[in-house]
Amino acid sequence: SMRLQLLAAEGFASKVPTMLEEAALFDRHDEVDDDEVDDNGQVGDERDPSTPNDPKSSLSSSSSTHTAEIDTFRKLINTTNTTSEENDHAFRNALSFRLLRSDSIEFFEPTIRRVLSQNNFVDRQVLGEGARFSRVALAAYSWMLYVYTRKCTGCCELTADTLYRWGSCRRRGENVIGDNCCGWKQASVLKSIGVRESDVLYANFNNDLGISPYIILVDRKWKTIVLAIRGTLSLEDMISDVTISPTPLGEDLCRECGLDADWKDEQCHAGMLAGAKWIYDELKRHGLLDEAMTSREFAKFRLRVIGHSLGAGIAAILGWMLRGKYPMLRCLCFSPPGCVSTERLARESKEFTWSYVLHNDVVPRLSFDSLINFRNDLIEMIARIKVPKHCIFQSHFMHMNEDSLVDLPAKQLYEKENIPKSKFWTDFQNYKERQHQRMLRNDKRNCKMTIPGQIVHMVRTSTKLGNAPCGCLLSCCNTILSCGTTRQTKKYKVRWTEAEDFSEIYISPTMMMDHFPYNVSHALEAAAASYGITSDQEREEEEEKEKEEERGEGTKKSS
Repeated sequence: SMRLQLLAAEGFASKVPTMLEEAALFDRHDEVDDDEVDDNGQVGDERDPSTPNDPKSSLSSSSSTHTAEIDTFRKLINTTNTTSEENDHAFRNALSFRLLRSDSIEFFEPTIRRVLSQNNFVDRQVLGEGARFSRVALAAYSWMLYVYTRKCTGCCELTADTLYRWGSCRRRGENVIGDNCCGWKQASVLKSIGVRESDVLYANFNNDLGISPYIILVDRKWKTIVLAIRGTLSLEDMISDVTISPTPLGEDLCRECGLDADWKDEQCHAGMLAGAKWIYDELKRHGLLDEAMTSREFAKFRLRVIGHSLGAGIAAILGWMLRGKYPMLRCLCFSPPGCVSTERLARESKEFTWSYVLHNDVVPRLSFDSLINFRNDLIEMIARIKVPKHCIFQSHFMHMNEDSLVDLPAKQLYEKENIPKSKFWTDFQNYKERQHQRMLRNDKRNCKMTIPGQIVHMVRTSTKLGNAPCGCLLSCCNTILSCGTTRQTKKYKVRWTEAEDFSEIYISPTMMMDHFPYNVSHALEAAAASYGITSDQEREEEEEKEKEEERGEGTKKSS
């Protein structure tokens, strides 16, 4: 709040009208957010004045540092809004901070990110398509998540569908592979997204190492053919997730997919690349996607390749492989891992890929470097503890306000500069040095993996406890009471961001649940609704724009 007051006093707040709106600087719940706590466990402007000031740090409370911050903000703001006329039609902006590390020094760098606008067609399209197709990505998980999201009625609905199918002697579709004897996988997909059985062109639910289930279906309402890839749901998928070694695309794959020869050395997540290759070979084998895209019935239909989590990474890589044949395709990646491809591939994929990240989701922050930093920070924190371990656990069960939280680190932790020498601390320092030398030998630092495409970050701004995402360990009583209702968060600030903002793992109460596909889908629907976007309205706007483009092309030809 002090920083915001200083900005207002300097007259810069008027340049960015919504920087102060909804406290976009930090996300506050009932407790101090992790972004506000520095390495010494102190919060924001309550930091110890004796701590040396870093001119780049946003956590110092000295006047000289605030002056440096304001100078930095002035440069950032002046690059976005320069004149009063531009401010009338300017995009909304949000102020955020990202953690940077340099030679064992940590500091927060201020950045300005553009908030999605209701008056911008592309922004509305991003939210509209995200809300629409996130449901399809959720449906790709088939009956398990269908039953989970419908705790009271899910099993009954699928059982009734199975009995009806058996009673009417209806056979399973020929293009549905790997379904169970009850047909629950196909039935759950149809019920989740409300399409007809004939609209499922192909579905392969088989799952093994390097083999991910996928569905090809027709969304007639949006005139779109959707290729949806399932995320992590089995042990085999988990093995694909941890097969993180960077693997080059290779000359043969580039030649086969029509990619430039200089892309052969670009690297991708090994497990995701294997999954993308398998689906690509499958599409070539049965040819159903080619047949649909070239048929008269779907002549004006678009192609969308989508996925969640592991499926999002596979979708991003598969998009590169299919783009030579379908240059107008678009990839929608929901909660993609933070180690899908090299920075060059990720940067070039911005032309056709949108990635969606919900609040403090941990998976988009997972990369080789972030895991190394997280491990080191965790071990260092253990070395800083100066009280018995049971005291640490007791503090988690005590009711504390913000003032008591501020005082807690000083009672339980040594300062970073005053960590006492011990065998544990010495061994850890030696271990870090050995790991650093090993990385230099293996040249790991020169291969940085990141999130693909343009990134949409949904930041939760609600402070109500009832607005938090539903947890996975619900009691029986809570399950019964919440039957037929949802507890999704309805307040979000949706902004464009960059992959660098997800370079560190943040500890948060919702870091796991923000990755859950059900919560991502509901968040996108809630965000779209807050922008006044409905699926019908958004599709009508797109059709109107397509007609205008066609009329424009016709006018050019006639002239």
